[in-house]
Amino acid sequence: MPELKEIKAQILQSLRAAGIENQECRREAELIIEHVTGWKLSDQILRGGEDPGEKAAFEIARILEMRGRRVPLQYCLGFTGFMGLRFAVKPGVFIPRPDTETLVEVTLALVAGVKQPHLLEIGSGCGAVCVSILKLAPGTDIVAVDLSAQAISVTRENATTHGVADRLITIADDWRRTTSRDFDGIVSNPPYIPRSLHEDLQPEVREYEPEQALYGWGDDGLGFYRELCASGIERIKPGGFLAVEIGYGQGEAVAEIFRQSGLQSVESHRDLNGLARVISARCTRSPS
Repeated sequence: MPELKEIKAQILQSLRAAGIENQECRREAELIIEHVTGWKLSDQILRGGEDPGEKAAFEIARILEMRGRRVPLQYCLGFTGFMGLRFAVKPGVFIPRPDTETLVEVTLALVAGVKQPHLLEIGSGCGAVCVSILKLAPGTDIVAVDLSAQAISVTRENATTHGVADRLITIADDWRRTTSRDFDGIVSNPPYIPRSLHEDLQPEVREYEPEQALYGWGDDGLGFYRELCASGIERIKPGGFLAVEIGYGQGEAVAEIFRQSGLQSVESHRDLNGLARVISARCTRSPS
């Protein structure tokens, strides 16, 4: 039977043959082996001469077959990491990215000092944002809305796993049809990719992730932000906030949409790569 180091070499070869970038191959190989054996990288190095067994080999073959079709690794494994937590993800549900951790961090700063913050999240996906906020800000409660019933189901699953389900209300619907008011803030990682960039996306994103979570409304992809200002501000208490993720190069355009809507204290926040990733603002007018 093959040793782990031989299996790892085969995994790397298969991933490269699938067209996955070389710098990603080693990271993915380590994650796949850890998933099927429970051995972290240090264990993999120490146990390189061991046979991980037939069951592990079968699972590795299953994952590599899927990756060969460029199915996202997160869907192959059934989970992803976010804010140091593990989240279940399933095909058809948007996969959270590390850049979105900036949205959580900005929101945590905005709710600091607010007694029992009551938030609305628009577009929960797998629940990475709302569950992370609830986990890290124990006095908070959140209403999470998503068009996808499947996404809401996964959000509930992750909220239960992390022990915050009692402070989370989930709604499978268009957020514009919800009637709740008096939120201390609205948080969202909305669809913002212009449809014109469809062919520029990686196959994992273009072919497998849900379109309604990717592509923004209108030619520039900024339709959500305009609609949020048109019908979302009225749901926020005076002095409450908006915090939204944005795409590459969209910072000034979204900030201007917010300013023209009468929002105050409009700020841009950068991610770990130094790119503008989140725009926040304050609402000072009374709800209508």
